Amino acid sequence: MKKLLFITAFSVLTAFISVAQEQPQKPKIEVKPYGYVAWETIFDTYKSVDTRDGELYFYPLKANIDANGTDVNRKHQLQMLSLTTRLGLKISGPDVLGAKTSGMVETDFFATANEYTRLLRIRHAIVTLKWQQSELIMGHYWHPIIVNEVIPATIAFGAGVPFHSLNRSPQIRFTYYPIENVRVSATALTQGYHKSMGPADAQRNSGLPEVLTQAAFVKHNSFIAGISAGYKWLTPRLYIASSNTGTHKTIGQYLFSAFAAANLAKTNIKLETVYGENPTHLLMIGGYGRVTETSADTDYDYANLLTHSTWFDVDHKMGKWAIGFFGGYSKLNGSSNNYSTIANYNRNDDMNYIYRISPRVSYKEKNLMLGIEYMLTTAVYGKTFDAQHKVTSSLDPVSNHRITLCAKYTF
Repeated sequence: MKKLLFITAFSVLTAFISVAQEQPQKPKIEVKPYGYVAWETIFDTYKSVDTRDGELYFYPLKANIDANGTDVNRKHQLQMLSLTTRLGLKISGPDVLGAKTSGMVETDFFATANEYTRLLRIRHAIVTLKWQQSELIMGHYWHPIIVNEVIPATIAFGAGVPFHSLNRSPQIRFTYYPIENVRVSATALTQGYHKSMGPADAQRNSGLPEVLTQAAFVKHNSFIAGISAGYKWLTPRLYIASSNTGTHKTIGQYLFSAFAAANLAKTNIKLETVYGENPTHLLMIGGYGRVTETSADTDYDYANLLTHSTWFDVDHKMGKWAIGFFGGYSKLNGSSNNYSTIANYNRNDDMNYIYRISPRVSYKEKNLMLGIEYMLTTAVYGKTFDAQHKVTSSLDPVSNHRITLCAKYTF
């Protein structure tokens, strides 16, 4: 009897295991958290254009001389911040449509506007399908003019703003590798919380996405060089109050860039130049306005301002220590048309040029990084302009000296 029960139980168990093995396995999903906790102390000597309690820095304000002949903007400021503390998730899953699939979600406390500082925001949220020679990403990610291999290694948040672009946007991007070491991509995107100056819905009202194509020669972990070309459309107004009529007048704006980076043993060298019309959605100087010959009360034509920006960054590692240097220059080049200012359609259209030099030193021990960076940023504002808004004379330069101390614990 006992023998019969044993045989029966063994048979049932064997059958159960066999059936279980025949059941399809659920796709395996892997989730990997990452991020860091950050602390910064920031000291400035001159009031400046900045945001998020001074975390994201642009350049010094125009001099403000009082009745005693004193520049009231010459004022020391001190701030401690942890806004850039970051948390992300990298997700990998089963193959779909013959492609390896993955996802990424990343957030920090920088928020989407100054009034929301210290609230969470979406930094990145993308779905990626990767085939052998191509890749498709969909979601909220770096603007395609920002090349991952060519981002300055500054300690200060913003990676060299306003000389280097800073923008994350909803997009769809297709990348193709036609031959070894060559990468080409095409992207269509709309503006998220990084918008062009002017009406917030101007890009949406155009009914068209911004488009950008890029080609690069890439030698894995050692060298990259490439070019980008893009175009966007803005429809700032839908209604003319003075005549009680509608308007759909749209302006187009082009964008070009060239970039390169080289990894020479312990030294990384990066450089980029950007030239375009109204790159304010990239947090650069510039904008657009009204063609002077058209009336402000009519369905007027628009005039773009041209901006040129260039920067380079060098980073050298010496064991646990690293030293680096960032330099940038940006200039407003006026318009190809006679230009008249429209309030809030520009980021300092009274600027002539700005430049920055910024050395840094950091020390890394396991998960902890300690760093110090000195930043000298000088702005030269225009005093007089010609009809096309090119500077004919300038005000005296204004400069800010910024020192940033930081600690970062990475996980």
